[in-house]
Amino acid sequence: MSSLDTAREKSRKLDYDSVEQATQVQGRPAGGGSEAKALTFELVSQHFSMPIEQAARELNVGVTGLKKRCRELGIPRWPHRKVKSLQTLIDNVQELGKETEEVDGHLTRIVVERLQQTKKLIEERPEVPLDEKTKQLSQACYKENWKRKRGSRPGAGLRSDLDAQRRWPWFMTCLLHNLN
Repeated sequence: MSSLDTAREKSRKLDYDSVEQATQVQGRPAGGGSEAKALTFELVSQHFSMPIEQAARELNVGVTGLKKRCRELGIPRWPHRKVKSLQTLIDNVQELGKETEEVDGHLTRIVVERLQQTKKLIEERPEVPLDEKTKQLSQACYKENWKRKRGSRPGAGLRSDLDAQRRWPWFMTCLLHNLN
């Protein structure tokens, strides 16, 4: 072997070593290692309420390794946004229901209980899509909140407040029928 071939061989070895060192990020081995394989559904599901990047950090694995393991566990997509959306919907229904609690407090409670059941189902089986009635409820709450924000502008007048009070019991009744 000539001295030129020996120099090339050393250069290749140095390049390989530097690439391997560069791929070891934050003390994790390159390629995900066995840490991703040790993730169980129960362990992963405890982190559904946070974005996947944060969950990967807390589980001490890479995002790609976590995604691969989730697919192996039957989780096609990270359910954070779905869980967060359901929690926001629960909070909105509770907030909107406070105004008419004396009239239809039981309806609000029933709707919230059903939404909490749906959230629990999503946490147990994240591949299950939201049903149409829950989507309609979400849209109705969004629309009601939008109308309230629009009505709270200066100069909106008393009429919008009265309309909102008249609309809400009807809104809750529709919600209850939608969830049956």
